[in-house]
Amino acid sequence: MKLKENYIGFVGLGSMGSVMVSLLSKEKFNLIAYDINKEIELDSNIACAENLRELVDCNILILILPNGSIVKETVLQLVEYGFKGQVIDMSSSHPQQTIELQELVKQNCISIVDAPVSGGVKKAINGTLMVMVGCIQEDFKAIKILLECFGTVRHIGPLGAGHAMKALNNYVSASGLLASMQALATAEAYGIKANDFIEVINSSTGKNNSTQVKFLPFVIPRKYDSGFSLSLMTKDVEIASSIIKDAKFSTPLSNVLPEYLTEVLKNLKEGVDHTALYEEINPRSVTETQT
Repeated sequence: MKLKENYIGFVGLGSMGSVMVSLLSKEKFNLIAYDINKEIELDSNIACAENLRELVDCNILILILPNGSIVKETVLQLVEYGFKGQVIDMSSSHPQQTIELQELVKQNCISIVDAPVSGGVKKAINGTLMVMVGCIQEDFKAIKILLECFGTVRHIGPLGAGHAMKALNNYVSASGLLASMQALATAEAYGIKANDFIEVINSSTGKNNSTQVKFLPFVIPRKYDSGFSLSLMTKDVEIASSIIKDAKFSTPLSNVLPEYLTEVLKNLKEGVDHTALYEEINPRSVTETQT
């Protein structure tokens, strides 16, 4: 397939990617999308590739994939096919992997930008994500308008800084989530109703994104369907723990949290939402016994 000038390739059409590619479609960009799962349905005006080779003539390639290893494998495969262009990795990858990948492909005239996002599916649908960009200023200026289709764009620093920021953000988020869940379970053990707990916390200094956004719709009713998996949160916390250690700022929390989450994953069903962490802290049977 010979592509028109200024075609954008989009690889990775999961819960986030499938929504984000639609935002580009609404802005009339020339798109060709690909996912290993061929059954995904997209807007009728988005061309779908049968394989990666069909993306080789794209000027820009956007990736939103499960991890940095898959990003590397995808980029190197496209290099073999002759791709030369701009790679924007919007996945949650390890910053060092991104830096190393740039070294591997720079001789092929490929420039890499890391631009992970935060905000979840709801903000992706609304085009109000936070986009954290790591790259040189020249590359940032060239892609800023494109990235603004997804939400607020912030140039964080050099290559790798975007992925570092995403991991650190999710480490802080996971820490607050766990602490808030422990507090909720303990409050109920003392006879405090869940709704009263949330109202007081959110009017006090303990409020955080989890208590404000996640508890009422997903945790307290035990629906656990916020759209972000526990496995992905665990991966981000592992990355954060690694870079915190490399920067020599480790604490018992940053060392133990990824280990704890990894153990929790073994106990819960595969693919569970990250809010299902509450089922490990305060299982339904325990709650029923208390009441």
